[in-house]
Amino acid sequence: MVIFFDTHAHLDYPEYEKDFSDVLARAQSAGITKIISIGTSLDSSRRAIALAEKFPAIYAAVGWHPSEALTAPEDLRPALRELAQHPKVVAIGETGLDYYRLPSHPSANTIKQQQRDLFWAHLGLSKERRLPVVIHSREADADMLEIVAAHAEALPKEWRPWGVMHCFPGDAKMAFACIEAGLLISFTGILTFKNSGTLRDVAAKIPLDSVLLETDAPYLTPAPHRGQRNEPSYIPLIAEALAQIKGISIEEISQVTESNAARLFHH
Repeated sequence: MVIFFDTHAHLDYPEYEKDFSDVLARAQSAGITKIISIGTSLDSSRRAIALAEKFPAIYAAVGWHPSEALTAPEDLRPALRELAQHPKVVAIGETGLDYYRLPSHPSANTIKQQQRDLFWAHLGLSKERRLPVVIHSREADADMLEIVAAHAEALPKEWRPWGVMHCFPGDAKMAFACIEAGLLISFTGILTFKNSGTLRDVAAKIPLDSVLLETDAPYLTPAPHRGQRNEPSYIPLIAEALAQIKGISIEEISQVTESNAARLFHH
């Protein structure tokens, strides 16, 4: 059986409360050997760690989502630093920038600055703890790339790759800029959508050794299950789409993406 690493899922969310054991069983049957449960707040990060403690296949990332920047503590670093010491924490995040719907917000510029400050706090902790960063970007490409490039310049070359652009949102130009800065590119079920031409072009052009796979479950369910709750067992559908785009076997997709995930997350 080919095996896969779901590098980004939100397993602590209430969507999984009723049938969590079934979700994990389906993931195991589909060849998903490792899953990172991603924190989006301190409470969410703690829940991700609790799941990682209970289930050997689950790891955790700790962070505060940029869309919730207004409710973040004034200094998040002490609490995150403590959580990041746990042996099953393999990344810092989800962090980054999210300007979706902000242009009409009366405090848009203030929120953008709060998101940038929060992002820099995560990046500093990542450097301190030598843990990779899970980055979210939505309608913020220019500011995102500016921060990513500045952070990359301050890191030793041997630390690359130092992070992942999760649920990659851009075009090929942005993808190559991210790769040049030391990031991997992660694809979700969007790759299976009929209207995903730009993303499929990115997947065709970038080198396979820069690619990760993720579900972002419970969101972005791949075809043919769109409209349903997403879960880690659907990773092979994303892998099949990528294999078709690249013109290679799903076995090779499995081997290379597993290797890429091991390089980044050291597991």
